[in-house]
Amino acid sequence: MARWIKAVGLALLAGLVIWLYDQGHVPAEPLALAQYLGGALAETGAPNRVAAIYLNYRMFDSLFETMMLLVCVLAVVRLSWRGHDPDEP
Repeated sequence: MARWIKAVGLALLAGLVIWLYDQGHVPAEPLALAQYLGGALAETGAPNRVAAIYLNYRMFDSLFETMMLLVCVLAVVRLSWRGHDPDEP
């Protein structure tokens, strides 16, 4: 019985999140959409618009997100492999 209550609660939560996204979602302005879709080939040389947006327009954003993820993973690995407390004799 408790599993069904959790499942229904999660389904309601998922429905709420989808409904809130649908209510607050604003499509791109026509000018910005035309800039990204129309000028992608001329500005980047990439025939694939997704690659043009991801690699050229958002390159630094993606690069720094990847670097932050790497630093966080290295910190977690470094702290979890510690065999003893350095303050103990």
